[in-house]
Amino acid sequence: MTKCSDAETHAIAAVLGGRRESFRVLVEAHQDRVWRLCLLMLGDAGLAEDAAQEAFVTAFRRLPLFSPERGSFGTWLLTISRNLCCNVRRKKMPVTLAILPDQRDETGSSPSDFACRKERFEALDAALAALPAEYRAAFILAEIEELPHAEIALIEEVPVGTVKSRLHRAKLALRGALGAVYTELNECPP
Repeated sequence: MTKCSDAETHAIAAVLGGRRESFRVLVEAHQDRVWRLCLLMLGDAGLAEDAAQEAFVTAFRRLPLFSPERGSFGTWLLTISRNLCCNVRRKKMPVTLAILPDQRDETGSSPSDFACRKERFEALDAALAALPAEYRAAFILAEIEELPHAEIALIEEVPVGTVKSRLHRAKLALRGALGAVYTELNECPP
């Protein structure tokens, strides 16, 4: 189980001691990860930004309840983020997928190569959005955030075996959903 870093421990103690501005250390350390989880869970950049902001506000308010013996601050914060995303999805069903922003291709790839890659990512986003929430969360936390199964189990509040099962089922569903698309797009450059 991952423990809090010294900087996190110091920042938490400072915030609890009344120095609210020390919370910035925690925000800066985790903002990218929280936003990415929210974006992948919700599929909309605007909703993800709102959910990520709400996650930090909630963490700030509940900081006295944080227990480092149960896990790291990052795991606790991702749990809050995940739960907020589940609440948003329940309220806002169905969620439309965000369109990937056009990016300048600095590798010199042709426009058709860029289009192939964009189609591949859009297909993956659609397949992820179609997964049941518990499978999507397991896949995102394991494969994209690269968290160990034990931390995912803490976030999801389920046994490690359940995490492994959900991850396996998510991968099977994604393979099935992306099978035909992947075959068509397999010729695209990475």
